[in-house]
Amino acid sequence: MQQILVKKGAFLWALDPLPYVGRSIMVCGLDAVKVGKDAPLLHSISASCNVYFTSYYSTWRVVDGNGSSSAIAGTLMKEALAHFYQKMRRMPDTIVIYRSGASESQETALMEHEMHDPDEGILAAFDSIAEGDEELAAWRGKVTVAYIMVKRSSSSRFMAEDGDNLPSGSYITDEDVMPGGEVVENPMRFDFYMVSQTYVVGTARPTLYTVLYNTLSFSKLELIQLTHRLCGLYMTFAGKVSIPAPLKYAAKLLSLLSKCTQVPKEPPEQLKPWRRNLFFI
Repeated sequence: MQQILVKKGAFLWALDPLPYVGRSIMVCGLDAVKVGKDAPLLHSISASCNVYFTSYYSTWRVVDGNGSSSAIAGTLMKEALAHFYQKMRRMPDTIVIYRSGASESQETALMEHEMHDPDEGILAAFDSIAEGDEELAAWRGKVTVAYIMVKRSSSSRFMAEDGDNLPSGSYITDEDVMPGGEVVENPMRFDFYMVSQTYVVGTARPTLYTVLYNTLSFSKLELIQLTHRLCGLYMTFAGKVSIPAPLKYAAKLLSLLSKCTQVPKEPPEQLKPWRRNLFFI
């Protein structure tokens, strides 16, 4: 019954008290997967469209060998922003993007192509939306963005002084992530580990978050707190999950699509109304 309610657009719980009062924030999960060696690349997005981070717009695109990943990221972001504006009647003041499906060796490629591509990247998508509209141009000048790479399969392990697992919500910032006193050239780029789940059996597996792009007006601690809160908003599990809810939804959509024998390059017309609901959970 809970799954049916969530599929129809309901939400079972929300944050209390509601954080970030007065700010319009959109959180997004971007994920990508390649099912086989010669298979096309699947990209998905789940983007919040209410103040409680419980309602999401989800869609996908299929990229063949000749396609551009940056073009897909920009297209998905424009589509999500259009739905956000349609539902909220305003554009978000802050956009936080959690990106999975990439390794540490791909950091530079993600920034060059998916974020900074002058024609088809995510920032170019913002410019394209604001082009020719005075109100949206003012929004483009004020919107703040964070682009965070999420790595679930981290080999690092942490524990308390007594040998127990770290409690849910524990985080380790860049002073420990970067040992040896390494100097961070860009203070807006930082890394942190977080243990969001409660582990009773076994050793806690932290998730590594790498903030690759950051123009946010709020502090590092507030971003970490937002990330932890989002881990408790996955509607099919009454507890904390290992990654933020929008990214978990994007990964769940890809999991469904990867099992299909044929996937259309974008949602067919009859499925378009489903994109505003979590039909795939």
